[in-house]
Order: sequence, then C-alpha cells, then structure tokens
Amino acid sequence: MALLLRKTLFFNQIRTLHKTPVKLSTPITFKSDINYKKFDEVRPEVMKSLMSSPKFTKQLPEVDTRIKEMLDYTMHGGKRSTGLSVPFGYQIMEDPKYFVEEKLHTARFLGWCLEILHANLLTIDDILDANTTRRGLTCWYLRPEVGTSATNDSMLIYLCLMEVLQINFEKEPYYVDLIKIIHDTAMYTGIGQYLEYSSSYSKEKNNLEVFNMDRFNTIVIQKGAYFFFTMPLLVSLLLVKNGKERDLTEQINICFEVGKLLQYQNDFKDVYWDKATYGKDGTDIQEGKLSWIAITALERCNEAQRSIFKEYYGSKDPEHVKQIKQLYDELQMDKMYAEFEHSFYENMKRRIYTLPTEGEIQYFLQILEVCRQRAY
Repeated sequence: MALLLRKTLFFNQIRTLHKTPVKLSTPITFKSDINYKKFDEVRPEVMKSLMSSPKFTKQLPEVDTRIKEMLDYTMHGGKRSTGLSVPFGYQIMEDPKYFVEEKLHTARFLGWCLEILHANLLTIDDILDANTTRRGLTCWYLRPEVGTSATNDSMLIYLCLMEVLQINFEKEPYYVDLIKIIHDTAMYTGIGQYLEYSSSYSKEKNNLEVFNMDRFNTIVIQKGAYFFFTMPLLVSLLLVKNGKERDLTEQINICFEVGKLLQYQNDFKDVYWDKATYGKDGTDIQEGKLSWIAITALERCNEAQRSIFKEYYGSKDPEHVKQIKQLYDELQMDKMYAEFEHSFYENMKRRIYTLPTEGEIQYFLQILEVCRQRAY
C-alpha cells in the first residue's frame, strides 16, 4: 500500500535530487506567537473570498448565515498544525534568494484552505465515531438545529473549499496539481475512514483476526499521515522554486512514519487522558477500535487476559470498559508506550538528519518535535 501511494504522489513528474542546502540566515520557528498571529490574520480574507462567490450572493439570506455559522463552528479551536505547516514549509524550504513575501501570504491562505478540509473530515469523523465533543464544543451533528443535516453540511464544507480554490487559484500554473493533491488526500482519507470503521471489534463479530499491525499501519497512512503531513508538504512545495522537481521518496516515507507517531499518541491519549486534557471523551474501547494500544496489548496477553479482552472490548457498558482499562494497567501499557515512543522518536531524528537540504531537515525536525510534545 505504501508503495502504491508513493507511486502516485507527484503525478509522474520528473524527479531530480535537490542537493543544495538552504542557508537559514535567521531561525524560523513553526509554532510561534507571530506565526499564529500572521496566520489568523488571513482567515477573514479567506471567508470574504468565499462569501463573495455568486453562488452565495444570489442565495436567500439564510444560506449566507448558515454557511458562516457552520464554518465558524466546525473550524473553531484546534492547533492549526496542518494549516501552519504550509507557510512554515514554504518559508523554511525556499532558497532565500527566491523567497517572496507575497508567496508566504499565499501559503497562509492555502493553509486555511487545508483547515477547511480538516473541518470537513472532522465533521464526518465525529458522526462515524459517535463523538460527543470536539475541541471543547458539542459536536456539530449533535446540535439540536443540525441533526442528520450534518451529512449534507459535511459535503457543503468540502464544496466551500473547492469554491475558494477555484476563485483564487484557477489561473495559477499549479492549480491542477493543487486540486489533485487535495482530491487525493480526501480520497485516501475516505478509504482510511472506511477501513477503520470496518475494522472495529465486538464480541458478536468475533473478528480479532483484523487486529494486526499491517492493517493498522495501512489505515494510519491513509486516514492520518497523508492529511496531516504529506498534503501540507506537497502544497508548500508548489510555491517553492523547483519544489516539484525534488526527489521526495524519503521525505514522504518520513511523513508516513510521523503520521504513525501521531496515531500512536491519539490511541494512548484516548485511554489515559481525561476529557479536560484531551478535549473529548475517549471512546476507542467502547467502539472496539483497531488501535495501537489494543494490538500491542493483545500481543502481550496470556490466554486468560486474551479471554477478558474478547469478552469486554467493544462494549459500551462502563464496567466492561473498566475491565479493559484494568487489563491495560496489568500489562503496563502506559510504561510500554513511553519506551516505545522514545525509541521511535530517536530513530526518526536519525532519519531526518540524512535529508539532503538544511531546510528539509529543520522542517521535519520541528514537525516531529511538535508532534512529540502533544503527548505531554
């Protein structure tokens, strides 16, 4: 699967290895107050652009109100890491002699476009996972005035993204590539969502044969790694001079690996963090989710412990959930996770330092560090 994804990433372009290191005259930091501020300043421009479309200006007034409310709500909060990765990527990977401030602004604008896509995917994810909260708010589909219309809203959010891109980038030479990157990301994420949803365990289904690391990694690459890491990398390189000509084989492999780290963390936090810390109720045990914690625990179970897992995993009964958490405690999954994450993190750092340019090295080091800090 990973090989198939790599073969389709840059659309049969000519790849040449970019060996010239980018000299960074001043440090560029991914997560800084100024980056957040500059990024947030662009959001009203994106929304104004969208609402100026004839498709909205000629509608009944209630449509305008609904679209604004829907986007404001579903894009509320969050770390903005996907969107921020685009201007950060352009700024740190562009050779200073080719750097253009206007392109940095464009990168911020495109970053917000990716945040709209994120809102679309989270809206769908909350429905599928029966989540109750998202980023400290009640999930959109659970609002009394929304309900089942959230399915249509999720489509509208995606179409709003397409409208913004068409209005602002249709005449750009990279427009087709941009649309393809976003389309491919949505496609892979949708497939990943299906695979994850179809992989849940219950006592009735008795389907523990799907609980293996190969299937898990296939889902993670498509559902998360492509969206959070590969997509913003590819979008930022559309703005970098000769960015499309780089050989990205190892960079994309690193994207996939960092995507796995992100999912490992999410699986850990779902079990061990409370709502106040995590921002939502943990539901992986109740849903019988194919998770890193569950797979790894099964690998360590004796027969008696495996029987407990088969009996109670995937049940919404609070006592059954408690039984699974006690099993995880017996297996010391929290300690095992900490050791595993440390080893994984150190190995990723070693791989990143082998990348061909200083800009790429600093880009991935900071992305990796931001991901690692999410666990603490």
